[in-house]
Amino acid sequence: MSLTIQQVDALYKLYPQVTVIRGDVAYDAEGNEVTYDLSAVVTKTQQDTCKQQASDLLYATDWTTIPDITNTANNPYLINQAEFIAYRNIVRGLAVNPVANPDFPVTPNPIWS
Repeated sequence: MSLTIQQVDALYKLYPQVTVIRGDVAYDAEGNEVTYDLSAVVTKTQQDTCKQQASDLLYATDWTTIPDITNTANNPYLINQAEFIAYRNIVRGLAVNPVANPDFPVTPNPIWS
């Protein structure tokens, strides 16, 4: 069995003594096999994926934080910024404290005046 690229990255993060991975066998700098916990590697991979997805979702909604989009003097303006703030707070929490099996909220649809 071979590890995925994401699992290899996670293995290197969890086991800094690992310098080489062949298939699913890890080795240190002296060529000694390093025993690792595959379930911990899988969990770390899932957490890293969660963090990346959360970062992508935040990036996609960064525009909602621009002050002038809710300025009622502008036409149109975003009416439901509060929904985006609540959404981004949940997503930011997942970016800062990623979990193995995230439950991402649904992205709000913008409502314009």
